Amino acid sequence: MSCIPRKHNALPNGFSRLPDDLLFKIFVTLRAKDLVRLRRVCKTWYKLISSPNFVESHMSRCEPVLTFLKRYPEPRPNMFSINANNGRFTLFKPSSSNERDCEIHLLEFTNGKNKVGTLDVCGFGNILATCNGLILATNKSGTLLILNPTTRTLVSIKPGTMVHPRDESYGFVFSHRAREYKIVHLLRDGSGHVDSEILSLKTMSWKGCTVPSFGSFRDFVHKPVVASGVVYWLSGVGGVDHFVSMDIDHEKFVTSALPVNSTGLTDRLLENQGLLNFVGQMTVYRIQVWMLKTGQWVKRYTINMDYDITDMVPVFITGNGKSMIFKMLNDEVFEYDVEEDEMKEVSVDGNQSFDLAFSHVNTLVSLENSAPLW
Repeated sequence: MSCIPRKHNALPNGFSRLPDDLLFKIFVTLRAKDLVRLRRVCKTWYKLISSPNFVESHMSRCEPVLTFLKRYPEPRPNMFSINANNGRFTLFKPSSSNERDCEIHLLEFTNGKNKVGTLDVCGFGNILATCNGLILATNKSGTLLILNPTTRTLVSIKPGTMVHPRDESYGFVFSHRAREYKIVHLLRDGSGHVDSEILSLKTMSWKGCTVPSFGSFRDFVHKPVVASGVVYWLSGVGGVDHFVSMDIDHEKFVTSALPVNSTGLTDRLLENQGLLNFVGQMTVYRIQVWMLKTGQWVKRYTINMDYDITDMVPVFITGNGKSMIFKMLNDEVFEYDVEEDEMKEVSVDGNQSFDLAFSHVNTLVSLENSAPLW
């Protein structure tokens, strides 16, 4: 097939005859949703845009956003929904319905501005974890799914050992050594014992692995954070002095000390630029931010306010590390500018509220074409 688009997708004369290396440099600057359309133009473009090298290069330029679920009031003509047919899950355009459903929303923070968007995909139960543009989620009946909402590719996952959702935790990470995605599943039985299992998304098979030492976890309230192939858990809410980690290449749990004791209900672990950060509430007016670098905790900065900030929950560090986003318990959103040492309220478009949000990037990643390098 020649690399000449149809008339309704007409491009400037000569564009289709540009060398591949120049097309690569042009395409890598575009948004993922635009690239999804461009790779339909011809086989040459499809092969270029779908190649692992291109997908990795494009992903490295993507700015992280927050993703969360929210019910939408009424169906839209461009809305896709998760549907099960004979055990196979697909995305389809639903017919008109009065049923309110959960759809994916995105919240972007760029240059002091914010924007709320939707990827027009609904039919979810919960988001469990994210990794490189892929989302580990459940549908309304609780089935595990891996979804790239940008490319609308969907894979169903067979369940591991099922327990009550309050007693389990999922980590989703890419293994550099095995060159594959893996899911770490922690679960607590009736006696309080914590067990674990790992799913290889290459073989789609679960296996048991080493278990955390007794007492490592007090609860699974905090969702794990992934940074450079390592999954990190804050071991409890308030009054803990350690965190638990697993390097997915070694598949062993390690317990390590926090830089300071976690005493506040709003303390969190956050990822930024491939490094783990601990955000701790020191006093009513002071928050400290630490970074784990080459195995050592380094204090990044301290946030001092002259008013009570104990209700501020840190949820996100922008891609350049210059801002931290906080969510109040009353759904107000604040942004702390590190360079200006200034905390300001953020007016979120559409007055969107969210209870639980995850860091996400809009990429072309699939289980087959991704090979991230660190």
